[in-house]
Amino acid sequence: MSLTDLLLGLFLLVFLATSRSQCPTNPSGIVNDTQALLSLGDRLGIKVWKETANPGAWRGVEWSSDNRVEALTLSRFNLLGVLPSIWDELPSLARLDLSQNNIFSLEVAGCKNTQLKLLNLSSNSLREVPANLSSLESMESLDLSGNFLGVARVPKLSSTLRSLNLSMNNLTGSVSIGGNLGLEALELSHNGLSGSIPETFGEMSNLMRLDISYNKFSGDLPDIWSKNLELRYLDISSNSLQGGLPPSLRRLRKLSVLSAGNNFLSGPLELEDGDFASIETLHLLRNLFNGTVPARVGSLTNLRLLVLTRNRFSGSIPPELGNCSNIREIWLNNNDLTGTIPGELSKLSHLQQLTLDGNDIGGELPSGLSNCTELVTLYLEQNKFSGNLPDSFGNLSRLLLLSLSGNNLIGSIPASYGKMSSLIGLDVGSNDLSGEVPAMLQNVLTLQFLFLSDNSFSGSIPDWLPRLRNLRAMDFSLNRFSGEIPASIGRLFANVQLYNMTTTTPLVHAQSLIYAGFAFPTTMDFSSNQLSGSIPAAIGDLYNLQVLDLSHNRLTGPIPESLGNARNLSRVALASNRLNGSIPSSVADLSFLTTFDVSNNSLVGRIPDSPQLSSMDAALFAGNQLCLEETGKVVANRTKEA
Repeated sequence: MSLTDLLLGLFLLVFLATSRSQCPTNPSGIVNDTQALLSLGDRLGIKVWKETANPGAWRGVEWSSDNRVEALTLSRFNLLGVLPSIWDELPSLARLDLSQNNIFSLEVAGCKNTQLKLLNLSSNSLREVPANLSSLESMESLDLSGNFLGVARVPKLSSTLRSLNLSMNNLTGSVSIGGNLGLEALELSHNGLSGSIPETFGEMSNLMRLDISYNKFSGDLPDIWSKNLELRYLDISSNSLQGGLPPSLRRLRKLSVLSAGNNFLSGPLELEDGDFASIETLHLLRNLFNGTVPARVGSLTNLRLLVLTRNRFSGSIPPELGNCSNIREIWLNNNDLTGTIPGELSKLSHLQQLTLDGNDIGGELPSGLSNCTELVTLYLEQNKFSGNLPDSFGNLSRLLLLSLSGNNLIGSIPASYGKMSSLIGLDVGSNDLSGEVPAMLQNVLTLQFLFLSDNSFSGSIPDWLPRLRNLRAMDFSLNRFSGEIPASIGRLFANVQLYNMTTTTPLVHAQSLIYAGFAFPTTMDFSSNQLSGSIPAAIGDLYNLQVLDLSHNRLTGPIPESLGNARNLSRVALASNRLNGSIPSSVADLSFLTTFDVSNNSLVGRIPDSPQLSSMDAALFAGNQLCLEETGKVVANRTKEA
């Protein structure tokens, strides 16, 4: 080794040792950004930078045209513990992303830095705001979300700071933003902040975005917003705020999104001329607003989303709502609305979702809604609609979900509904509909849910049902269907994906069962009809069937041995028929079975031995002549004697 090599090595050691405690000077040609990165990589355990000799290909490194590091993206690099102040060693660094690591704290040497503009420390393990961040004199964006910060007091940071994100931490008590009044975006959501909304927010004249949702703020929503002339986005949802929407808030000319759901806001929804001039989203879900939906809502010409769900609004839907020509979604469900659907809504050519369920709206369904050709979901259940199903609804070729259950509708399902080429779910349960299931529905190949329960439908179970290759749930219960169950049902559900039946997030409803999204069990419910004949052996071909209910019919003959081949069955209800013979031994192979109700038939013999059957209530076998496989003890007979 030459003297030159020894001196070079000594120089490097001295430089790296001193660079941590002293502010960097202009780099020499020897210690460049490549060498600084290698040193950082060694200390941080970043091995990928040694896999190639070309620094330009190093993962997470962005170089400027003069070969300086201007950005580092070290997200998910498994960084752990205390991180050195990287910007002290890379003086041209402008953007640093350290998100999704396990950093406990950060060394900040206190040196003035005029280059770093963006610092992302989100999703780490910080418990306090790193000290001396004010030394980053040009910082514009600081993201500390998803950490464990517990003190809701922000130190004074750079005057250039425009965006501060402290969401998803453990902040509690009242909040102080430390004089950072020049912010354009402030994110404080998903913490435990409490007390009144700070009046300081009203002094932030540059503020464009404020999110304080999912906290514990309380008291009246203050009238402090007159200086927030640039405010475009305000989310105060999921707190405990009271009162109404103050005038200074309603008069913000640039406000486009107001989300104030899940509070205790109350009183009439007051709107005056000029209010919410630019509003696109007005989201007031789950509050205590009362009175009528104001007619002035029709003057909100930029409105795209209106959510007034679960309040106490009464009266009729204002016809003026039809003037909101840009609206995409209207949510007025679960209020006390009456009257009818105004015909003016038929002018809303961009309308995609109309949700009016859980009110007392009546009259006939307006056929003019078929003019809303962009409609994707139409929820009108649990109202007082009467008359026939509009034939014109068949023209809604983009409609995915049509729910009309729980009304007073009469007549039959129009054959035109077979033209709904995108329909996924049709629910007309709990009405006074009659007639046969129109054969045209077999053309709706997208159909997954067909709910016809609690009507007066008649005729036979359609043998064309297997043509609906995406069908995963059908409920024909509580009708007047008669005849035999067609053997063609054995071809149902062949292409559907099975879902976890323990998922319970509401979206699709069936009687008392609620499942998440389309995580709905494959279901065949023909209960409480007038079906006769035997259960077809093809029932065993339904390998993907999870729920089978044939109870309360006039079925005869034995339970087919093939039932045990439907291995995914979880609930089977065959009660109150005229079935005879014994329970087939193959039922013991149904390892997912939780309910097997065969009560009130004419079954005899032994109940097959299986952990599932032996743990079930004896009432499920009552009204038969059955005994346990192991002991021969009679568990239930027609007189229900032990």
